[in-house]
Amino acid sequence: MRLSIELKFNSESEHPTIAMDYAPGILSLIKLGLSNVNVKLFEELYNKNTAKNFTFSIYFKDNVLFKKEYIELGSSKICILNFSIDDGARALYFYNSFIWLQQQNNLRFDRENTVKFGKVELVRETLIVADMVSFRTLSPIVVRQDQKIFLSYSENNAKLFNETLRINMKSRLQEEYSAEFLQMVDTLEFQPIKVKKVVSRNFGLFVEATKGAFVLKGNPILLNLINKIGLGVKCGSGFGMIAN
Repeated sequence: MRLSIELKFNSESEHPTIAMDYAPGILSLIKLGLSNVNVKLFEELYNKNTAKNFTFSIYFKDNVLFKKEYIELGSSKICILNFSIDDGARALYFYNSFIWLQQQNNLRFDRENTVKFGKVELVRETLIVADMVSFRTLSPIVVRQDQKIFLSYSENNAKLFNETLRINMKSRLQEEYSAEFLQMVDTLEFQPIKVKKVVSRNFGLFVEATKGAFVLKGNPILLNLINKIGLGVKCGSGFGMIAN
């Protein structure tokens, strides 16, 4: 399930700004909605070391200015929250959490801004039937080696990047999917079309990641799942969202 949600920022400032590291504000609202819709699922995801098999990204609609420490919002003060998760019961709970958030007024985003949730729209998804599909990033892809070193793709580390990506995906999927399903990950391969290294701020950390257009080779069943839950790690913190 893929959703598009309009967020309207409210500020007394003529030129409102949000921090470059805006993921904590977005995630706090997602958690607020879920905690009011399904406490059991909220505790399972956030009070335990549970894989976050969903992803999100932000699209700024108009004339934003990216500064070193902050983002100056455009005249509409609107951005789009893209959210994606595998179909099933969890998807329904997250959908209901966004509807709950839509019904609230003046939700606190940061010290300077409140936010109002607007339309919650289902985005049509295309079923993947091929074993080689072109994608683009909606939020950068994070690959992490040994829980410490972040890897961005380059020609010099292509083999290591793919090996680490497969390890990362198996780690995310092992709690919910069978050993037979995990075998599909063994043949997953990332091939660049036009990618570049980026460094993003996320919860106070500088995170090296990969952004751009690329091809994924693999079993179509696995590719459909990755298209829903994101590629790489830290997807539940706003990384790894892709579109075909």
